Amino acid sequence: MRILYLSDLHQKYGAFAKLPPADLILIGGDFTNCGSEQQLEEALHLLEASHPSFYAVGGNLDTAASDKVLRRTGHLLPMDAPLVIGGYTILGVGGSNLCPVNTPNQWPDEEMERRLLALELPKLDILVTHAPPHGFGADRIPSGLMVGSKAIAVLAAKTRPALHLCGHIHEAVGIYDENGTILVNPGPFGDEGHFADIRTDENGFAVCLRTVQQS
Repeated sequence: MRILYLSDLHQKYGAFAKLPPADLILIGGDFTNCGSEQQLEEALHLLEASHPSFYAVGGNLDTAASDKVLRRTGHLLPMDAPLVIGGYTILGVGGSNLCPVNTPNQWPDEEMERRLLALELPKLDILVTHAPPHGFGADRIPSGLMVGSKAIAVLAAKTRPALHLCGHIHEAVGIYDENGTILVNPGPFGDEGHFADIRTDENGFAVCLRTVQQS
C-alpha cells in the first residue's frame, strides 16, 4: 500500500495535482491562511478535482469549524472515533496548542490533554495531528526551542501508533523516533511541494521525504 502525507498548503494548491498515484492521501491541515468555512470548503473541492478521496485534519490557520467542514465533505479524520482505512486504524487531531499570535483553530494544551485522556481509544496504526508532539524534534524552531503539544505527546504515548504524521512547524522537517513510533514532519507542501511517501507491507511502514519535483 502506498500512502502520501502532506501538510501546510497555505492556499497554494497547484502541486496537489502533481502528486504520484497512491492508495491513500492524508493531509495535516492549514489548507488556508485564517480562511472562512466557505474558503476551506472551496479548497477541499478544488483538491477533489485531481484526487477525490483523501482524509484530513484542520490546521491552526483553518477555521475553528474545520471538523464540521471536513465531516460535511467526507474528508474528516475524527478525534473521537478512529477510521479503519485499508486495514489501518487512523485517528486525527486538528488545530494546535496556543501560538505566540492568536490563530483561529488553537486550544489550551492542558484542556486538550484532558479531552484526549477521557477518550476510550484503541492502539493506533497511524496518528495524524497538525501539531507535533512536544520534545521529539518535529517541533524544534530555529532558536532550538521545542514548541510542540504536550497533549499530543500524551495521546501518542496512550495509543502507541506505529506512525505519527504531523506538520505546523515548517522548519522541523524530518523523520524522528517518538519512543518507538516513526514521527514524520514533511515540511510545508504549499511552497515547495514537500510530502512523505509511505510504503506499507507486513514489516510495517517505510517513509521517504520527497517533493513533487522528485516524485
